[in-house]
Amino acid sequence: MYFDYPFDNSVSVADGDYVIATYFAFGITNAAALKKAGQFATGQTVGTWLPLPGVTRDMVENWQARVLAVYPLPADESVSVLRVAFPHHNFASSFAMMLTAMVGNDVSTALRIKLVDLELTPKALQAYAGPKQGIEGWRKATGVYGRPLILNMIKPCLGFPPERGAELFYQSGLGGVDLIKDDEVFGNTTVSGVAGRLKAYQAAARRLRDETGKAPVYVVNITDTPKRMRAHAKTVIEEGGKAAMINFVSTGIDAFREITGEFGDSLCFLAHYAGAGMMNSPRLGIAGSVLLGVMARLAGADSVMTMYAGTADTYELFECLQTVQKQKLPMGGIKPVMTALGGGVTPLSIGGMVNTFGNDVIFGVGGAVQGHPMGTTAGAKAVMTALEGVMQGKELDDIASESPELQAAVNAWR
Repeated sequence: MYFDYPFDNSVSVADGDYVIATYFAFGITNAAALKKAGQFATGQTVGTWLPLPGVTRDMVENWQARVLAVYPLPADESVSVLRVAFPHHNFASSFAMMLTAMVGNDVSTALRIKLVDLELTPKALQAYAGPKQGIEGWRKATGVYGRPLILNMIKPCLGFPPERGAELFYQSGLGGVDLIKDDEVFGNTTVSGVAGRLKAYQAAARRLRDETGKAPVYVVNITDTPKRMRAHAKTVIEEGGKAAMINFVSTGIDAFREITGEFGDSLCFLAHYAGAGMMNSPRLGIAGSVLLGVMARLAGADSVMTMYAGTADTYELFECLQTVQKQKLPMGGIKPVMTALGGGVTPLSIGGMVNTFGNDVIFGVGGAVQGHPMGTTAGAKAVMTALEGVMQGKELDDIASESPELQAAVNAWR
């Protein structure tokens, strides 16, 4: 019976309305792999792991998931690669329903899985708008072209009033950074609400523009309830802001998608990865390349904050590179994402990051700016000087020899 309905091939679904999920499936023997795969496809859609009365042929043909392939791994007979095509109309374009079907439903099959890839047929892809601004939007907002953008995350993270934050904003802006954002844990607090921060930080930006001719774009964290996020987004626009950040894993991808759909023509949206790690264990959950690479992009993120894994040849670096690929590779008419990389980035990292990721990326630098031995402005200058020198093809030590700020950073963190 397991060969009657749950199995098909990719040719038959290519022109249809399908989302194709690729999994690592753990704990099944080669002999049981096909049986377990069929039970999984049935149990995640029209039925359960046992045959049921009342399941019609129409249900099977139009609503049941289809197993496209099962590949046992020779190196480990308890692991298989499983590819399953889910009818996209089962989800009504809801990410919540998509995730429920793909990774969150039928534990009765005892099939332990990790979602490692996600593909949409052209027909299914038509249901998603993707980024409205994308790389071009961030370039236009900052006025910076031909190089990576530098983003400073203000540190300390929270607990200070807007006036103190505005001073930190000003000090960092004097060093020439392109973007300044709130930390992901800094939302709409009683000490410093979104509206108050916008007024204070935008005033600091105007002061910088008058004094230096350049001001960073403020990326305010509007993460909140859906109703309040909508109100915050309106406030950003009213205050002349150009960008906002949302912790999209915590708010829910559908809520994030609604905000980007409503306000994406006016604002660049940065999707923060906070919470993604708890969904990405070695043998369960969702790979970062799927959540941060595919889903955030489909949901309208113009940029996605992604954990920088360093340059060591590790699985973490592989997953980082794979995630960046998913954010940028062709996906029908969906625009690519301006990847944002953060996590322990210092001026010493810039050269390797440019060589690895190219120009259409944002480098997020936090503690290395505010924690610089010579102060915040010097920290920002050190990062910008390092980037300028790298773009000219210079070596770090040669660049540092002409910059006291960068030399101090090299001495502190090498």
